[in-house]
Amino acid sequence: MSRILVIARTEFLAIVRGKAFIIGVLMVPAIIAVSIAFQIFAERRADVSERKVAIIDQTGVLFDALAEAAAVHNADNERDGVRTGPAFLLERVEPGARTDGEIELLLSERVRARDLFAFADIPAALIDTNRTERDEVRYYTETPSYTSLPGWLRATIEREAAIRRFEAASVDTALVERLSRSTSVATMGLLSRDADGTIVEAQQVSGLQTFAVPFALAYLLFIALMSAAPQLLTAVVEEKMSRISEVLLAAVSPSQLMAGKLLGVSAVAVLLAVLYVAGGVYLLITTGQPDLVPVRLLGWFAVFLIAAVLMYGSIFVAIGAACSDLKDSQSMMQPVMLFLLLPLLASPIVIRSPDSTLSIILSLFPTATPFLMLIRLALTPSPAMWQVVLSVVLTAGAIAGIIWVAGRILRVGLLMQGKPPNLPELMRWIRQ
Repeated sequence: MSRILVIARTEFLAIVRGKAFIIGVLMVPAIIAVSIAFQIFAERRADVSERKVAIIDQTGVLFDALAEAAAVHNADNERDGVRTGPAFLLERVEPGARTDGEIELLLSERVRARDLFAFADIPAALIDTNRTERDEVRYYTETPSYTSLPGWLRATIEREAAIRRFEAASVDTALVERLSRSTSVATMGLLSRDADGTIVEAQQVSGLQTFAVPFALAYLLFIALMSAAPQLLTAVVEEKMSRISEVLLAAVSPSQLMAGKLLGVSAVAVLLAVLYVAGGVYLLITTGQPDLVPVRLLGWFAVFLIAAVLMYGSIFVAIGAACSDLKDSQSMMQPVMLFLLLPLLASPIVIRSPDSTLSIILSLFPTATPFLMLIRLALTPSPAMWQVVLSVVLTAGAIAGIIWVAGRILRVGLLMQGKPPNLPELMRWIRQ
């Protein structure tokens, strides 16, 4: 046991004392902060251009209302003389006596020449109270991926056309507005009763509770895992290339070597998780959101983190032992990375419907359990206890099997040189 602890301590110190570890610890929160700041900046500043759009108003009455709405929109997107959003500049185009297609062709040429950004054709029947079919406003542009302008046009034209139809039908538009006022839906938790019998009111559930916190826990687990476990692969390959592994095997058994390495990298992952969790808790408390601190999940987070490190760390050890250089190991890493990324890709599905059959099956799959079961535990309704126990049992069994297989590969692979083994050779190593 003392030799395992010595190896674990050596692995732990070799990682945490390196400059790459310290830089990595600081870089993750820095990258997250910069990305959030950039998204906020981009949302507010990315599109501040003038979008000139020509309007073919065949109704004869909507253009002035659209121009007034555009002026209000432009004023709302300007603060202290600085534009904070796009400005929509409308130009009236009279159809005149030109035949169908001529005016559209002319305006299309102006769009190609960058004299216009787009143009729209509003049919006369749009304000007809006797219309029986849905009329279509045609929006022409060379940049169909830009959605702000057509979205604004659709909402504004729809509103103004409805007002004209109500006026033509002698309907009080103010009354219609009151009767058709939109209704908001607040998502609430459930009521409960105190020990003294008092009814406790339900609390409103925020989007942070239903998405941000569960996904943040899974993402934090992924970051801690990927910051620590791949170090095993690099260390094993380097030791094998420099023949240090032969010296180590003369002093300890392959199982002791592997156990020490897994223990050391598990300690690194736990240290990273403690640092990031402490930073996240501090951030939530200082921003006035202590209710979002997932206190009840910290124990499960530690359990699933260690499970993920043991599982994937063993795989990385096996890959490192089977390869003679880092180049070969990179190609063998690709399937492992796929198994690592699949739970993160599936996490939105689980968050939207945590009690669905698909979510239950995915969260019971051992390689995905540490991520997806953690997400389900962070949501309501929480998974049934039998599902949690079953996931732990299945994951523990998978870890035991993977460690056994990795140990067999390590026992043979550390002393092998040359090209990496193919699948039949690996199976032969495992059976030996």
